[in-house]
Amino acid sequence: MLLLALVGAIGLVPAPGHAQVPVGSVSQRSTFNVPAGSLTQALTQFAGQAGVNLSFSPELTADLRSNGLQGQYTIEQGFAELLHGTGLEALPIGSGEYTLRMRQVARQAATTADADTLPEVTIAATLDSPQAIESATQYTVSQSSSAAKLDLALKETPQSISVFTEKLIQDMNLTSIDAVLSAAPGVTAIENGVPGAGRVEYYSRGFAINSFQIDGLMTDGAAFGAQNNQSNRTAVGMQDAFLYERIDIIRGSTGLTTGQGDPSASLSFVRKKPLFERQILANLQYGSWGNKRAELDFSSPLNESGTWRGRIVATGDHGNAYIDRVKHRGTALYAITELDATPVTRLTLGASQIKRRIDGAGPHGIRRTTNIRNPNTELGRSFNNATRWSYRDFDYRNIFASINHTFANDWQIVGAYNRFDSKSDRLYGAMGTQWYFPHWDVASYLWGREHYDNATNAFDVYLKGDFELLGRQHDFVIGANQTKSDRTNYNYLPVTSGPIRPNSQAQVDDPNHIMWRTEGWIRPSLWNDGNIGLPALDLPNWKLTGVNASWDTPYRISNFKQVQKGIYGSVRLRPLERLQVILGARYGKGERFVSQPTTLQPYGGLIYELTPSVNAYVGYARVEKPNAFEMDYAVDANGDWLKPLKADTIEAGFKGGFFDNRLNLAATYFTMTQDNYPIETNRYVEYPRDSGVYVPEYVGLNGYRVYGVELNAAGQITPHWQIMAGYVHQRQKMPTDFWGIETGEDFEAQFFFPKNSFKIFTSYDFGSSRQFTIGGGAYWQSAGRNNIQYIGDDGGRYYWWQGSYALYNLMARWRIDKNITVGVNVRNLFDKKYFTNSSASNYGMPRSVTASVNMKF
Repeated sequence: MLLLALVGAIGLVPAPGHAQVPVGSVSQRSTFNVPAGSLTQALTQFAGQAGVNLSFSPELTADLRSNGLQGQYTIEQGFAELLHGTGLEALPIGSGEYTLRMRQVARQAATTADADTLPEVTIAATLDSPQAIESATQYTVSQSSSAAKLDLALKETPQSISVFTEKLIQDMNLTSIDAVLSAAPGVTAIENGVPGAGRVEYYSRGFAINSFQIDGLMTDGAAFGAQNNQSNRTAVGMQDAFLYERIDIIRGSTGLTTGQGDPSASLSFVRKKPLFERQILANLQYGSWGNKRAELDFSSPLNESGTWRGRIVATGDHGNAYIDRVKHRGTALYAITELDATPVTRLTLGASQIKRRIDGAGPHGIRRTTNIRNPNTELGRSFNNATRWSYRDFDYRNIFASINHTFANDWQIVGAYNRFDSKSDRLYGAMGTQWYFPHWDVASYLWGREHYDNATNAFDVYLKGDFELLGRQHDFVIGANQTKSDRTNYNYLPVTSGPIRPNSQAQVDDPNHIMWRTEGWIRPSLWNDGNIGLPALDLPNWKLTGVNASWDTPYRISNFKQVQKGIYGSVRLRPLERLQVILGARYGKGERFVSQPTTLQPYGGLIYELTPSVNAYVGYARVEKPNAFEMDYAVDANGDWLKPLKADTIEAGFKGGFFDNRLNLAATYFTMTQDNYPIETNRYVEYPRDSGVYVPEYVGLNGYRVYGVELNAAGQITPHWQIMAGYVHQRQKMPTDFWGIETGEDFEAQFFFPKNSFKIFTSYDFGSSRQFTIGGGAYWQSAGRNNIQYIGDDGGRYYWWQGSYALYNLMARWRIDKNITVGVNVRNLFDKKYFTNSSASNYGMPRSVTASVNMKF
């Protein structure tokens, strides 16, 4: 009955940390060594050494310093010494649990509660998780459950993981998920048009990123409004980063936590949660091209005891782009409330909505497959190849609910439910997206309307806890989840293969050519900066179809459904004092056009502690997905569905967590092998779903391999110096001929698969009160090409190349007082000119400047 209740109406929030056993009682003295530094860091270190849980809002200790603590103290004496002169005190609220309060507030709470009971303050122990505090103040977190559902320190996670904390996102001024992914080590963002309007793909290790979690709940791209689950991730990139406490990026195969997918990476979004203490945060920004943005973050207890809390986060922005005539505006609203119904049961309810409108932008830029050495083909950085009437409308909504109950043995059962709805409408006319021949005064011209609705329902129910075996403590999690997406497409025009490329000037000058009659070609000389009318939709080619085409009325409405469901589990064993063994698996199946084969996606890792700060590790993970095309499945020689695509990833290396895991370092070697890639043969077999219908036979290609090295660093080098950096070197190995069949295109050195990339951002706080902060970063990527050749002036065939390039960014902050900070961010400091894609793209963003005022109360 409990599981049924959870499935019906609840959603996931991060579970409170397990109570630790203090090193000593109230009266027992222990030795402590806490260095001088910020009060936040000193308290965190003291709590760790004392073996207690301490929860508090970082706003309470902002700008406060500590002289540290050395010597023997009881726990309460240690807290009193560290907090002397601050106006704060540590309040015990349970066994091994403390929270910080202003002294006046603490005394008031004490006088309203019976001396022998703590009902009014018990809940405070689990309000602000250590990860929330770390995310607000550092460039890393000490632990994450995104990789294996277990609460693992980053140095104990047998996979490559990057964390974009709230602090890092703010310092880099990353307002969208697109900006976060563009800055993430090991991720390549392929922009096909104007950010937010053009189609975009995100790649890691040579594969598109199609796997997602939100507060630990498995879901798919459709939940974030993505157009499909293959490559178009525009709507994911449009998500507002200000709504999230942090974003975890787990690279490699992630089938355990995200189900079917590719061996690229998964994104794990962690929402902001209500804080125990009242907080008001307001940010105002003004930047290049008249861009304006406002952000508000308000959190407060909703009753005197703090057992009911709420938080509202809102943003609004509008302005122009570096591309001519492009205008944008958008809003985001997020609200969440938490109720501690009992000291061990928490209920959560929340909702969010994101709206965006972009005018004057199309899905693709100019395809540069002509000879770019000819100056006539060079267009300015601000050139807009979309018509004036092009637009993109996007509306995203999410409601969620959850329950979290902790049993007497500290085991927790969590149930989560999320409902996602999105609507997207794009009307466009775009010149030159497929080819552009200025010497013939002709370019391709595509126009149409893309309109779709997505609805996704997802739930997750799991039990997690620890147990003792052979004298050691071990952790486990077991659960079941499902995500179901329904997509409705509104089709306004017949599907065509696109404009035909001309092969002579005479063909271009023929007014009776079908491409002129159907407006598939356009004269650049008559472009008039996009000021051309909508096609009439009564063109001869469309009349032949027998369809009454209209811009307002779809001629066909199609529905697309996809389901994933399964059970999963993982366990961390400690057979030896320094050895951890992680084992896990997900068993599940899905449905797209027909029921899909079941898949087993195992997970494992060995972590050995070399020193208290450094681990050696090896990890294994698998991810599978059906061998399905856009509207069909591949069939083998027996007329059966081809076996699922299978990708096994192995990682090995060293991870370090220094200064109580405030600085995380990693050096990793990874290798991925994919099997059952579908290759079409020249034979035909009877199709399983249609008797008498024959389709091409496919065989599964084994042995495609991607391998490389990653180096990562994130966190505090000193209490004043923070860094996020990552270097990736990757290669691929294509298998040789398989039954005489070509194995496919060599992806190495293509734009989405750079052999080498390096990203870094670092900042330093000056002064004991961190009054002035300066930071900067760089992004460098090796050269890349596209996979389509063009014919040069000499008649030869050439690839289009984007040479290696580097971008540099700067940041500065001045804290006027404890409440007000002013800052400035500069992107592309040296105004580097580069392309965002290797085919149909725009130039990358020129130098931009954003000024900001941040207020906290």
